[in-house]
Amino acid sequence: MIAIYQIVLPLASLVLLCLAITAVICLGDFPTFESANQLAREQSIQSIGSINSEISPREFVEEASIRIVELSNQTHPALRCSGTKGDWCKEYFAQVEVEWRVPPRGDKDCPSNCYSHGNCNHGSGLCECTAGWSGDDCSKVQKRPCTSLLRDSLSTSDIPLSSMDEEGRDSNWFQHSSQMGRCSGVCDDDLAMCYCHGKYGRVNAPAGSPLGTPPLKLGRPMATPHCQPRWSQDGRETNFGGERKYDDLFGPKGWCEAEAPTFLCPCVIDGLAGRMCEEQIEHFCVNQCSGHGVCNLGFCVCDPGWYGHDCSLKRAGLPLEPSRIPQHAWLNKIVAEPQAAMIPPPAATRKLPLIYIYDLEPLYSSRMLQYRIPSSWCVHRRYDSGNTSMFMDMWVYAVDTLFHELLAQSEHRTFDPEEADFFYVPHTATCYAYPVMGWADYPWFPEPGSDQRPMHMANMILETKQWIDKKFPFWKRRGGADHIWPFTHDEGACWAPNDVVPSIWLTHWGRMDLDHTSNSAFLPDNYTMDTKSPRQPNGWRHKIAGHACYNPVKDLVVPSFKAPSHYHESPLLGQPPRQRDILLFFKGNVGKHRLAHYSRGIRQRIHNLSIQNGWRKKHNVQVGAMEDVAEDYSKGLSRAKFALVAPGDGWSGRAEDAMIHGAIPVVIMDNVHAVFESVLDWNSFSVRISEADIDKIVDVLLAIPERNVISMQRNVARTWHRFRWASGPALLRETLYHQDKNKHKVQDAGSALGHVKNPPPFKGDPSTDDAFSTIIQWLHSRIPATRRAPI
Repeated sequence: MIAIYQIVLPLASLVLLCLAITAVICLGDFPTFESANQLAREQSIQSIGSINSEISPREFVEEASIRIVELSNQTHPALRCSGTKGDWCKEYFAQVEVEWRVPPRGDKDCPSNCYSHGNCNHGSGLCECTAGWSGDDCSKVQKRPCTSLLRDSLSTSDIPLSSMDEEGRDSNWFQHSSQMGRCSGVCDDDLAMCYCHGKYGRVNAPAGSPLGTPPLKLGRPMATPHCQPRWSQDGRETNFGGERKYDDLFGPKGWCEAEAPTFLCPCVIDGLAGRMCEEQIEHFCVNQCSGHGVCNLGFCVCDPGWYGHDCSLKRAGLPLEPSRIPQHAWLNKIVAEPQAAMIPPPAATRKLPLIYIYDLEPLYSSRMLQYRIPSSWCVHRRYDSGNTSMFMDMWVYAVDTLFHELLAQSEHRTFDPEEADFFYVPHTATCYAYPVMGWADYPWFPEPGSDQRPMHMANMILETKQWIDKKFPFWKRRGGADHIWPFTHDEGACWAPNDVVPSIWLTHWGRMDLDHTSNSAFLPDNYTMDTKSPRQPNGWRHKIAGHACYNPVKDLVVPSFKAPSHYHESPLLGQPPRQRDILLFFKGNVGKHRLAHYSRGIRQRIHNLSIQNGWRKKHNVQVGAMEDVAEDYSKGLSRAKFALVAPGDGWSGRAEDAMIHGAIPVVIMDNVHAVFESVLDWNSFSVRISEADIDKIVDVLLAIPERNVISMQRNVARTWHRFRWASGPALLRETLYHQDKNKHKVQDAGSALGHVKNPPPFKGDPSTDDAFSTIIQWLHSRIPATRRAPI
């Protein structure tokens, strides 16, 4: 094979031997085929059939590693670590467990008891204010009014602009503006949320009521331009940017006036469901406030004495009430009581690492969830009618709340910062960038009116770091090296402030070049552009310049979240494997309507080459936009021998899509690590082609010997479970549902599967060594490195 292709193929006979047998041999733990054979026999839970003398030890081990062993927490660590690089996995399982201590309970008072406008954190003595309030004691009013106007970057005022009249309605329907936060109904000016005016409208508290008094009536929501008027009552066109006729909303049969309106607005806001948005349902909060509080649009209002961002601890000296989680199916099927908060602890010992989760200033965390308005954004799940749960992988940055929630439930959480190996910072910068930023005239970080999203996110994270450093001593202890920050936005941590460079970054974008510029084709995300203003007279680029987007030594590229429904046709969910009759598959944005540098031009070139050279007809190459490829996305990947992994505006979830469908990833993105590439043996299950050799992609794939393809497919099956998220009650339950449902399909297929087995259907516990577990196992290996940091 020509070297310039940079193809990752197991060509050497030694490598072929290592790939053909289970990785326990390669790890060196079991030096003979006989011992590996014995291990596989002992670990087998489901037989592949009678093992007779016609099967060689090597063939048996090969089959055992992908056919016999049902993956579970009881599986031998050597098998569980198959396909990993280095010693991080083995070292995690070999560690000596530590004592599981009783969690400390704080007894600090907060100033003025936060004026009942938030929670008192008895551990830190800090007030955590709900939306509408701010200040050390939550006494400062912080409104977010609906508005048709935004301050500009030259403004020195800190008061957000409003276009509301005394009733909370837009005061001038003919003021030109298409702001998302405009409201022709009645505005909740704590959130910039719009409700109806009229018979089914919101009724705010009477004039003169104490600040914070709830509305007399909530009203039907009208929160998007789809539910704002394009015309006034007298037929004049408004400048709302709305879409509806006046009567659709405010006429006798309109949404805000009729019991059975002819036009329906979507409920949109969290906590409402039903045809008329009449049903009040559970809001989303991380771990649903541990069953010790009430969720208010992402902010936990803790029961008396309980504290923390998820209400998981009770003030010292007060009796412990049982959690409400076991009492309600919509809670106990979705979340779990935090193991680390239990008294007594659920076990005598536990494994490292131990991770402390900061209770952040809400402006940097839960406040963004309160401000987000559409319930589908910024979260990995939400509730629907009847308090049924829905996963939201349409929100591509869902790992922010997903990892936070899983960590909150995990045995690896600690409430004692003195015993913590790491400190997790659960910021919500991606939620701020969209949909919060610019919906109304507050908040800004710090430039009002600027649409430069990386600038705002970088400043928000810098403020978060400064807040941590001011309120706690733990950043200084090791220079931030033991702190963990998620960076899930399109170009990952490319724009991260230099102050957090020493920390561990969990990112989706593994770009490694030090001298980098933004490649986003969405101009507001261009982090290379610098601007100056009265609030930033020296610009902002100097705060982020000089570091790589990702350092494979200390950072980790983690999978994006894919709900089980996303890969519903995959053998990873127990579906019978299909013939891999599609040579190369890609269905999605191929840059037809994007700037030329979108995806570095990679997707566009391959799509155009496929059309020009007739690759679909000649080789069954299916590469195109949604309208070009008729095959169901999951089914297409389950039929694909190879799947294209190419960037988008930055990261793209195509590597995990390939892996969780059993397709061999074809990676085309120079100097960029794919998901877990620093910790898994990607050389054994992928093909990498340089951007300069895209034209030869089909020739390269056709030239790979079939035995090498089979070897790579088998190696995909040794690690594909690490690319999906299946931990926690909700995801495990959903994944098992699909897996169990598909069992009969495999049984019905019977002997027809004999020649279609790469990869075979997954068997076992889907939560074992999933994405969350993989991250935790790897973090254990980073403990010594953080201890070497300056103290």
